[in-house]
Amino acid sequence: MRVSKRPRAPRPLLVALVLATVSWTAMAGPARAQLLEAPRGRQGYYFGLGYQLALSQAWEDHESWHVWPGATLSLRLGQLITRRFGLGLQIIPGGRTRGQGQSAAFGGLELEAQWEVAHDLAITAGVGIDVVSLSSTNGRDKTTRGTVGSGYALGLAYDWFFTHRLTGGWAATPIAQVRFVPGNTAAALIGLVGVQLSYWTGLPRNQLDLPPGEAFRK
Repeated sequence: MRVSKRPRAPRPLLVALVLATVSWTAMAGPARAQLLEAPRGRQGYYFGLGYQLALSQAWEDHESWHVWPGATLSLRLGQLITRRFGLGLQIIPGGRTRGQGQSAAFGGLELEAQWEVAHDLAITAGVGIDVVSLSSTNGRDKTTRGTVGSGYALGLAYDWFFTHRLTGGWAATPIAQVRFVPGNTAAALIGLVGVQLSYWTGLPRNQLDLPPGEAFRK
């Protein structure tokens, strides 16, 4: 099998990702401070680290590979901008699936938006830069192929809080997600199911809807 050249990541997409992240960091804090909110778990900044099982369907040139199983780690961090809408980053540091004497390595960095549609249940959507690398594992053909470019993600996440704080706290977060990485020489559709350990910082008391005596108590 021949080695395909990997296209460079599109610079406009990378610039847009950086600008969006900077804007979110600069503007989110002042906007949140203007409203009082009822105390709950999903408030403030969040951070999640987890493990997910993966199924990938890869295509390259005129060949379609079967569905391969595997696994990956995942990292999410960000902030709720309103009571229901949040922005953040999702990082897949590196996952792998195998089958048919081949293996697929994948990873990515995406700007992620989330919208809470029910209590502690959110739809997530992301766009960013992803990589998919295909290589042979049968010992006869050691070629490596793949693509680097735009990546898209759509999923669901539910935060189950097992701590009982006034605001914020620790949560177990089951996640289901579909990721699509298009490309000229190779493409992949990846399904992920797993769980993350998440932490929400919560809000300061003076930003919560509390009785006057409670709002400024240390």
